[in-house]
Amino acid sequence: MTEQTTKRFANKKILITGASQGIGEDAALHFAREGAQVAINGRKAEKLRPLLDRLPKPVSGEHLIVAGDMAVEADVDRVMEETLKGFQGLDVLICNAGMQIECPSEDIALKDFNAVMAVNVTAVVLCARAALKYWRQNDHKGNIIVNSSVHQQVPKPHYLGYSASKGAVGNIVRTLALEYARFGIRVNAVAPGAIVTPINDAWTKDPEKYKATADHIPMRRPGECREISDAMAFLASKESSYITGQTLFVDGGLTLYADFEQNWSS
Repeated sequence: MTEQTTKRFANKKILITGASQGIGEDAALHFAREGAQVAINGRKAEKLRPLLDRLPKPVSGEHLIVAGDMAVEADVDRVMEETLKGFQGLDVLICNAGMQIECPSEDIALKDFNAVMAVNVTAVVLCARAALKYWRQNDHKGNIIVNSSVHQQVPKPHYLGYSASKGAVGNIVRTLALEYARFGIRVNAVAPGAIVTPINDAWTKDPEKYKATADHIPMRRPGECREISDAMAFLASKESSYITGQTLFVDGGLTLYADFEQNWSS
């Protein structure tokens, strides 16, 4: 990898929500290694400080911690304000924060459904609203990337709120992309499949469950966080300058209807 490639995000200012672990953490490290100035978000600042210490120094400026709960409107607004003020700008907004709650759909509590929608949908809208307003006022060609899921397309029984939220994300991305394309602002999503992250410890650390998961994936393995970060970096880069309103599925073929790999229906 050339020096030019490793520093392709030099002088870029990037905010990543939900950066305390997993995909968000890996993305922060990825963009920092490539020269970006990164603002990392999570609910508690103390959980972000170890990550801040690991981030390579940016080409210019300093990295930021912008703690706040993405389920709370006032926190979202403050996180965006602190980022814009601290960086004196923003180039890329990565809406990565997410949550899911398991429950049979006939028993789902409204408070749980609303909690999932608040983080996975409303926070995306609120973050985007602040970024778009700033970019339009400053005639800046910004870039929004939302971390969605294969469940934007594939149903997930017992996770109605999660499935609903990711379906909404797909249309949010398409709507914003169409509305702001004329201004040079791009909006896309990355949709991970089964990824080895701390949130999936229940199956990644159990050999039988791990194998059962891998067997459902055409590539016969789950993905790694770096593979999602690579996709985010592509969508944030000049290499994707003519791409907007798209969802890039990074899933080892999971959305290819893996059960039809064998022609049992013919």
